[in-house]
Amino acid sequence: MIGMPLKLMVSFLLIGLMLPTIVCMVSTVEEQSSEVDTGTGCSAVEDCIYRVFRSGSGSMETVHLDLGPKETIVLGGTGADAHSIRLYVNEELRKTVYLDRAPVLLEERVSEIVGSVDVTFGCTMQDRRLVVGVVGRSSSPCPV
Repeated sequence: MIGMPLKLMVSFLLIGLMLPTIVCMVSTVEEQSSEVDTGTGCSAVEDCIYRVFRSGSGSMETVHLDLGPKETIVLGGTGADAHSIRLYVNEELRKTVYLDRAPVLLEERVSEIVGSVDVTFGCTMQDRRLVVGVVGRSSSPCPV
C-alpha cells in the first residue's frame, strides 16, 4: 500500500529534475534554427560584396534580401566594423560576419538594411583603396 505513493513521488521527482534540462535543450535548438534562417541574408550580402570588390572600381551588383520584420543587417563603420556585416534581431546582435576572404573595406557611413529590399552595392576608389558600399536600394513588392 505504501509502494504506490512512493513510486509516484519518485516519478515526479525524476520528471522535475529532467524538466530544466529539456527546456534548455529546446531553447538551444530554437536559437540554432533561427540562426540558420537569418544567416542566409548575411551570406547573400557577403557574396555580393566579394563579387563587387573583385570586379574593381566602378562595378555594381544588386542582391535581393527578404529579411524578417525584426531583422536588420548593418554594414560599415570604423575599426573592425569597417570589415564586418552585423545581423540584429529585435535590436540584439545575433551574428557578425567578418570579411576576411579578401581585404574588403566597407564605407565608414553605416548602412542599415531592413525588410524585403533590393540592395545595390558599388565599389569605388578612395585614398588608393577599393571601398565597397551601398549605392542604392529599392523596396520589393510584397508577393500576393
